[in-house]
Amino acid sequence: MLRKLSLLFIFAVLSIPVFTQQYERYRTLKDTAIFSQNLGFAKKISVTVPIEWQKETKKDFPLIVVFDRQNKRSLNYIVNTIDYLTSTEQIPSAVIISVESEQRYRYRETLHKISDSAGLAAQNEKFIFDELVPLAEKSYHASHFRILIGHSRYGYFTTALFHSRINDLSAVISMSPFFSQKNIDLTDSIARLDKRSFPSRKYYRYGIGNDYPDDFAKMDSVFGARIPNPSLDMKGYRFRAADHSTTPGLIIGTALYEVFEEWSSIQAKYSSISQKDLGIKKNLEQQIRSVYGANLNFSLGILNGKGWSFYNEKQYEKAIQA
Repeated sequence: MLRKLSLLFIFAVLSIPVFTQQYERYRTLKDTAIFSQNLGFAKKISVTVPIEWQKETKKDFPLIVVFDRQNKRSLNYIVNTIDYLTSTEQIPSAVIISVESEQRYRYRETLHKISDSAGLAAQNEKFIFDELVPLAEKSYHASHFRILIGHSRYGYFTTALFHSRINDLSAVISMSPFFSQKNIDLTDSIARLDKRSFPSRKYYRYGIGNDYPDDFAKMDSVFGARIPNPSLDMKGYRFRAADHSTTPGLIIGTALYEVFEEWSSIQAKYSSISQKDLGIKKNLEQQIRSVYGANLNFSLGILNGKGWSFYNEKQYEKAIQA
């Protein structure tokens, strides 16, 4: 009996990494480290790509950067949620880069010098936009559509980037962020964005549990008083009884759905059974570009489904084109 229990325990332990790495529409391309010239130390990253990704592909994919790779529980949930929404054709295939933050650096690299002279937030910003993003575009076919996802200190930092680098971003999802540090109030910074115009829509989502209720109330009052800006889609979620470590799992699915809701609605016009005109695809792609400011490819399932629909109707030429 003891032998059987031991074998079961060994099997369970050995199975954990196998099961946690299984994705339906993605695969981990590499785990590596890049030395940041701006930060002065190496950053460990993981690159996860869609199953249709190829080195020689001519397609570009949205870039999703997830911070705090070292927090395996949250990271796995976030990536698996992306996989689930992609496999159900709810969001487009994306290149996912998760970035680790070592404990000895995490505080400083999300801290601005105006708050503390030891802060490295400016250098971290340059690492992201001058080193990481160009690498993603050059080596992994990332497009100019970029989403940043951060929790806690990185929720604060990504919110700050939504203000300072909004022209270089498409969406930010901040989980349990706080909005104030010494000499910094991000609620004022976000409020000032309403006075600006942008060529494409920008998305900001944040969610707070029982950790920073005052911060939520302050940002919520800013959102309540704002004059709607059609270029800014901003929204907060409050989970009153949710612990600090719980908020990522509560926020990520809804936030991603809302960011890509219009993309999903537009591609649904193409997949409609009553839609027989393949020429409409270019028009729909232009609609997507006008909203998101970048090409967002139709999902594999939608394209394959359209092809099979024509095949079943014995319209073989259209099946191939679709």
